[in-house]
Amino acid sequence: KFNEAVKDGVIVDLRYEARDVGQFLSDKNKIDTLFDAKTHGLTEHAREILKRRWATISKLYSSRERLERIAADIIFDMNCKPRLVNDRGNAMLVAGSVYEACRYWEIFQTKGFTKCAVVTSYEPTSKSVRTATSDLEQESEDEYKKRIYDRMLDGKTTADYERKAKQIFKESPAQMKLLIVVDKLLTGFDAIHATYLYIDKSMRDHDLFQAICRVNRPDGDDKDYGYIVDYMDLFKNIESAIKDYTSEAFNLYDKKDVEGVLKSCADEAKAEMSGSLVALKDLLSGVENPQRDSSYIEFFNGCEKVQERENLYKLTASITRAFSNCCNRLTTDYDYTPAQVQELREKIWEYNRLKDMIKIASCDYIDMRAYEADMRYILDTYIHAADSKIVNAMSNMSLLELLVDNKNLSINEVLRELNCDETAKAEVIENNIKHEIVLKQPTNEAYYNKLSEMLNDLIKRRKNEALDYSEYLKQVIEIAGKVLHPEKDINYPESIRNNSARRAIYDYMNHNEALTLDIDNAIAASIRPGFKESMQKSRDICRKIRDVLAAYGIENENEITLRIFEIAKLQPEYDQ
Repeated sequence: KFNEAVKDGVIVDLRYEARDVGQFLSDKNKIDTLFDAKTHGLTEHAREILKRRWATISKLYSSRERLERIAADIIFDMNCKPRLVNDRGNAMLVAGSVYEACRYWEIFQTKGFTKCAVVTSYEPTSKSVRTATSDLEQESEDEYKKRIYDRMLDGKTTADYERKAKQIFKESPAQMKLLIVVDKLLTGFDAIHATYLYIDKSMRDHDLFQAICRVNRPDGDDKDYGYIVDYMDLFKNIESAIKDYTSEAFNLYDKKDVEGVLKSCADEAKAEMSGSLVALKDLLSGVENPQRDSSYIEFFNGCEKVQERENLYKLTASITRAFSNCCNRLTTDYDYTPAQVQELREKIWEYNRLKDMIKIASCDYIDMRAYEADMRYILDTYIHAADSKIVNAMSNMSLLELLVDNKNLSINEVLRELNCDETAKAEVIENNIKHEIVLKQPTNEAYYNKLSEMLNDLIKRRKNEALDYSEYLKQVIEIAGKVLHPEKDINYPESIRNNSARRAIYDYMNHNEALTLDIDNAIAASIRPGFKESMQKSRDICRKIRDVLAAYGIENENEITLRIFEIAKLQPEYDQ
C-alpha cells in the first residue's frame, strides 16, 4: 500500500500544491454580440449546442492567456524550485488535450524555454487534418496541431523524436527539463518519472493515482519528495485516490476485490443501458410507419418537436456510452449470448444512424470545425487570466453548402453521408432549403416566396412520383443554388445582379430595371448614419423614394414608399 511503501523507502512522500489561475470576461456584451453574428443562420438548438461546447470548463481552461500564465509559472519554478534549479530534477506537464499540449509547446518556445518536448498519441499525417473550416483563411484546430508537430519534429519521425526526448529526459535532465503529455507516459510502474508533476487536466481515480506515481520514485539522496502542482482543483480527487490505495479494500490487491469494483461499474452501465433502451423505445413508439426513414423525419421535424429531438439525442448517447462500458461482460455476467450482444450492437448503431439523420433533417446538425477558429478567437480575445495563486498547499458547412459549393465531393458522396433511403434524403434536403428560405425571406420576400413556391411544387411532383430521383436531385439543387446565391441568378440584369439591395427593390417593383436603379441612387444619396433610429433621417429617405415613384407615375406611392424603406433597412449595402 502507498503509506507502507513510503515508510519502507520504496517510494518518496508527496507534497501537494493547488494553484488557481483566475479568469474573467473583459466584455460580456461584446462576446454575446460576436457570438450572435458568427452563428447567424443556425437553429436555436444548434446555437445552444455550440454555446455549451465552447462554454465548457475544458474549453475555457484552454484560453491562450491562461496557458501563458501557467507556462510562466513553470518557467519561474525552473529557476527557483529544489532539484529544478540545479538541473538534478525535471518535470512533466499533463495537458488537457493534444491541442493544448501543442499550444503549451509553442508558448514555451516563444518565451525562450526550449528544453521541453511533447509526447502524445497524436500522429501528424495528412489524414490527421480533416476538412478545414468554412473560411479557408482560418486555421482549424487539426491544422494547427499538424503545423506545430511538423515544426517540432523538424523532419524526424514521431517515434524517433519521442524516443530521443525520453532518453534525454531520463539521462540528462539539464537538457530536457519538461515533457508535455496528455495520456502517454502516465501509466505503468516502469514508466518515465520526474520530480514535479504539473496537472492541467481533469483526472480521477486510477488514472490520477497512476499519474501521481510519476513523481514518487526515489531518484538520488537529494529527492525527499515528489511535488504535485494542481491547476485543476483536484485535491478531493487526489485525496480519494490515495485513500483507495491506502485502505484495506485493496490490501493485497486480491483479484476478487478488484473484480468486485469492476463488476459494480458494469452493473451501473448495464442498468443505464437497459433504462435508456426502454425510454427510447417508448419515445419512438409514436412513429406511425417505422420502416420508413421519412416517417421518423416527419415525426421529429418542426419547432414544436425540439424536446423530443433533444430526448432522442440524449438517450442515444446514453445507450452508446453505457453499452461500451459493459459490452465485454454481457456474456460472462449477464447471460447474454454472443448473438444477442451482436443484435444489441446493431440496434445501437441503427439508433445512432437515426439520430444523425434527424439532426441534419431538422437543421440541428452543426459542424463544430466550421466554428473552431471563430470561437477560439472569442475565447482568446475576451477571456483574460490573472497570475496564479496558491490556494491549497500540501480547448459548419451546412448541408446546402456541401451540395452546392463543395468542389471536393460529388452530390452522391455528400448524400451517402446521410445514410438513409432516397425518400428520407429528399426530405432532409427540403427541410434544409426551407430553413434557409425562412432565414433570408425578410430581405427579399418576392424572390424567396417564389423559390418557396418552386420548392413546394417540386415536393408535390416528387411525392406523386412525377419525376425520377436523379431529375429531382438536379432540380432541387438548382433551387438550393438560387437560395444560397441569388447573385448568380441569370434572370437578373447585369446592373442588378451583384447588389442585394437592388435585387430586393427590383423584385418588389415587378422587375423594372430603370426604376430600381433610380430608387437605389435616391436612397444611397440621402442615407445618413443612424437613419434606422432617427425619424427625421428616415423621413428624408422616404421623401426621396416618393419623389422617384411620383416621377414614374406610380400609384399608392405612400404605401409603396414605406415598404421599400422597410426593405432598405435590411440590406447590407445601406448600413452606415
